[in-house]
Amino acid sequence: MSLRTTLIGAVRAVDAALGRAGGRRRVLIEGRTPMNLVVLEPIWKRLVADQRIDVEFTVEEPLALPLLESRGLTSVSRAEARWRRYDLAISADPWNAVVLRRCARRVNVFHGVAGKYDLDSPSKLPLDFRLYDRMLFANEDRMRRYIDAGVITADRAVLTGFPKMDSLVNGEWRREPVRASFGLPDGPTVLYAPTFSPASSLQTSGEAIVEALLNAGYNVLAKLHDRSMVPTAKYTNNVDWPARLQRFGATPRFVLVRDADVSPCFAAADVLVTDHSTVGFEFALLDRPVIVFDAPELKEHARIDSNKWDLLRSMADVVRTPEELVAAVAGALAEPTKLREARAQARTLFAYPGHATERSLAAVYELLELNVARMPAWSESAASPGVPVANRLMATGRSPRSHT
Repeated sequence: MSLRTTLIGAVRAVDAALGRAGGRRRVLIEGRTPMNLVVLEPIWKRLVADQRIDVEFTVEEPLALPLLESRGLTSVSRAEARWRRYDLAISADPWNAVVLRRCARRVNVFHGVAGKYDLDSPSKLPLDFRLYDRMLFANEDRMRRYIDAGVITADRAVLTGFPKMDSLVNGEWRREPVRASFGLPDGPTVLYAPTFSPASSLQTSGEAIVEALLNAGYNVLAKLHDRSMVPTAKYTNNVDWPARLQRFGATPRFVLVRDADVSPCFAAADVLVTDHSTVGFEFALLDRPVIVFDAPELKEHARIDSNKWDLLRSMADVVRTPEELVAAVAGALAEPTKLREARAQARTLFAYPGHATERSLAAVYELLELNVARMPAWSESAASPGVPVANRLMATGRSPRSHT
């Protein structure tokens, strides 16, 4: 270890100690996009409510600012955050991490489980994961891949599950109130949630998909990825998708969802249509039909892990045209239990369903050196709850946020 590294470490240790002398902890929540903030929301909501902690937010892209504003929160710029003192920084995206000169510790929470962009092949990633003191994993498979690849050590890896799913699993969203919040009429509801990519189904067939479903008489919720909501050459071939889909806006059975949180859409939908995305596995966890609209170039373009590509398709009907899609939706509504056993495999991707937030908070509070309530232990019954998730959706809940 060089003298310079030793001196920097000593200065940082003194800086952290002096900062903590005031008694309060300082936490930075880093979100590149609105979806990142939603993934972290179950964690930061608890931190914001803790009077021992001061929480700040920073975002990379301006499209994330309205989400913070809708929650009554503000942000600091990445440049401002660089020289502020933090006890802990939490992110949901390892790419382009904000540079922090006075941050004692860092945590990364993965924002999906679909195996895109080599996230299930860590040795291919041009990222230095030594930056993080803890990495929180949604499932054991990915955690084991990172440890076995040597990109992180076992003591820095924590199996927590996927906190974003807890509100849905625990019945905080109810079907009928959510549908009412969208202004949808009675009738079967299809959620169309494609991934972002120039090779996605949105780019190749998006308008035709929506039009075919509406013509067949279905309600359609279109939930686009953050990256598809703003026209760019890299992600949308410069297509302005919100503007393009506006032609369906006069139809009361169509809603373009603008809130970054897809969870209410899950509660409202009878069937999901996607190409390849974490939403496919999340929806399968509810034991409702999934349909994959084939985008054959997507696997290579989005560098999708072959096992995850095959897994999603094994629990879904795969279609290639809007006409096949309409027939598949009709079949799924007529026989919703088809592929139920295959969909049960989604449980392997989400450890500790309903308890992931608590386990994530345990790791966070450990790094903050603050007390937190005891967390539930992992068990097979937790992985496969006795009460189906779909049934718990109908139990109790809260009114969803506006999506207009």
